[in-house]
Amino acid sequence: MAMNDALRSLFAEGGGALNDRWRLLSVCLFAFALALAPNVLPLLLAVMVATYLIDRRPWSHRPLIQLDWRAPSPWLLLYFLLHVAGMCWTTNQDFGWFDLGIKLPLLVLPLLAMMPGLRPSGRDAALLSFCFGNAVAVLLFAILATIRIVAADGAGPEEFLSSRFSPGLHPSYFAWYLATALVVLLIGGTGARLPRRWRLVLLLVLCLGIVLTQSRMGWITLPVVLVWALLHGWNDRWMRRVLLLLLLVSVLGGSLLTLLSPGVRARMVDLVEAVSAPRDDAGQSAAIRTVVWRSAREVAVAHWPWGTGTGDVKDELVKRYAADGALKASEQRLNAHSQFLQSLVALGLPGLLGLALALVLPFVSPGIGMPDRAVRRAALLIMAMNLAVESMLEVQAGVLFAAFLAWVLWWPTASVPSSRS
Repeated sequence: MAMNDALRSLFAEGGGALNDRWRLLSVCLFAFALALAPNVLPLLLAVMVATYLIDRRPWSHRPLIQLDWRAPSPWLLLYFLLHVAGMCWTTNQDFGWFDLGIKLPLLVLPLLAMMPGLRPSGRDAALLSFCFGNAVAVLLFAILATIRIVAADGAGPEEFLSSRFSPGLHPSYFAWYLATALVVLLIGGTGARLPRRWRLVLLLVLCLGIVLTQSRMGWITLPVVLVWALLHGWNDRWMRRVLLLLLLVSVLGGSLLTLLSPGVRARMVDLVEAVSAPRDDAGQSAAIRTVVWRSAREVAVAHWPWGTGTGDVKDELVKRYAADGALKASEQRLNAHSQFLQSLVALGLPGLLGLALALVLPFVSPGIGMPDRAVRRAALLIMAMNLAVESMLEVQAGVLFAAFLAWVLWWPTASVPSSRS
């Protein structure tokens, strides 16, 4: 009953007038579906935009466009516009337009961020919807993995690990979602809206999900989030005990998986070999990254300072892979596997600066209060760590989440005046 009361109160505070409630519902559905139903996100995004456009009431009380240069959204919009400009010096127009289509949420959601928003507590409702959606995804994927193990053609316990565990969503992206959900629950005041037992269940499920994704960056960010939260909430005795328990369980779980699972051991060995002696014919994910990064740097230098252009980036990378003898990377037509390098190759110095501004400026800018500043900085740090080792903004799962997070975490704090009948 306490849980129902908490959620009912939260949505009542965040909704306000009827039109506000419809908008809040559309945002919460989008947040809930991020990990669970990636295929329906474009439709939910369209519904969310529609709920904003059809309601003219709030616009009469404030300016149509509000810019907050301390937030990531304006800089992500600039990053998108740089890709539009990059079409001017590209030859592969087809791939360029395809890339702009993938990055379109970097235009749509930042524009929503500049429009009149919902009540401040609507942010907590949206963020908790995201957390619950991720927890439900972990449980659903675990049930599906169990069913596949029972099936005759199942892969045994390996069904619980890596890409087999999260069908339809790459494990690296899922681990990023889960780590960010932990940030939301542990840092700031959002998680405090839930009863303690529900908060503990959510935290355990999210940590379990990160371990099961078998994402190396997920395994790195998990202790980073837990230690940050531990230092941030050290004075809270209950939270301190929970975080120490989560750290212990996560370390033990990861260690047992490494000892007992051949697949996990192979990934750890791959990581060590990639750092010590990368090979041009590497086939494992960590080893091939080091080869791809070297080739991407060479392409960036060759096309300095403006880059290859939006549409030619993949073609130029593939040519360099072949010239460097990285045959597997060439055959698979891999991107740079680092968003920073990808931006540098495609758009040169302007692209790298545009992406850096979206991360660094909000990180160093003061927030409205300590809880807001802490949760925003932690989320940006986790985002930057993932962008460093994966071209997250080259696929829908990364673009939608980055743009959504940059919007909701920097939700306007002034509430929309409610209408009177």
